[in-house]
Amino acid sequence: MMRKHILVLDDDVALLSMLKMRLKSTGHTVDTAETGWDGLTKLEHADYDVVLLDYLMPGITGLTVLQHIQERHPSVPVVMMTGYISSQVAAQAFAAGARACLLKPVDPMELNQALQCCA
Repeated sequence: MMRKHILVLDDDVALLSMLKMRLKSTGHTVDTAETGWDGLTKLEHADYDVVLLDYLMPGITGLTVLQHIQERHPSVPVVMMTGYISSQVAAQAFAAGARACLLKPVDPMELNQALQCCA
């Protein structure tokens, strides 16, 4: 798999740390953000190959962040992550432009597949 520069946005610090470790161990460069606003700021200052985005975050929701990404960085693929099993969540994510929607805790195989789809 091609190495990517990945931005991970999630308010769960433990999950951020685990995803960063897992992605770095497979050769990717990883930046993290705990808020949607911080993530959007990082997108303005670096080029990312893919964004992993939590659906439900305090302050600004993942869907709102996704809409901003689609407007300002339409070439950057987004993979939505959610802890809620709901076809409505997935439908909203896909309608807003997400390439994939993963259930948390994120399965390593599903994450790799989603990243390959974003190549």
